[in-house]
Amino acid sequence: MEKEFNPTKKDLLMIEELILEIKAKKNGFISRKMSLQNSLSQLKNKYKDVTFGSKDFKRIKNTRQNVKNHLNGIDLKIKALNDELIFKNKLRLEIEFYLKNNKQFEGNEDLEKIHNKILTLKKKYSDFTKDRTRIASLRIMASEFIDELEKLLA
Repeated sequence: MEKEFNPTKKDLLMIEELILEIKAKKNGFISRKMSLQNSLSQLKNKYKDVTFGSKDFKRIKNTRQNVKNHLNGIDLKIKALNDELIFKNKLRLEIEFYLKNNKQFEGNEDLEKIHNKILTLKKKYSDFTKDRTRIASLRIMASEFIDELEKLLA
């Protein structure tokens, strides 16, 4: 059984909140990535102070490799977050489009207001049909309009 796509403003707010959370996570990873890149540069500069193949050279090389491995892991996490952001943004756009093109009454308050307006119209035209000073064809038309309003209220 397929479920109908019927999002609400609450769903839109929830998806926007998720997008903000993903962006915050991504920014944290980007900060960490910049820090690691800075460490990588500093380690590269340390090569100048050691001889090729020495113990210190190998230690710097191993440390740089570990930093590169961490950087690769962070890049993968950032890519995954970017993919998730793309998906969530598309979903947000679909929800916005749906809400814009399928305006429905949010809650009973709006429905109650419309119901009261219809009752007010019904009373107004009911009074009009009883007014003998009006043209008969207009009174008949008002009576037919009242019947239409009755159908809406039923």
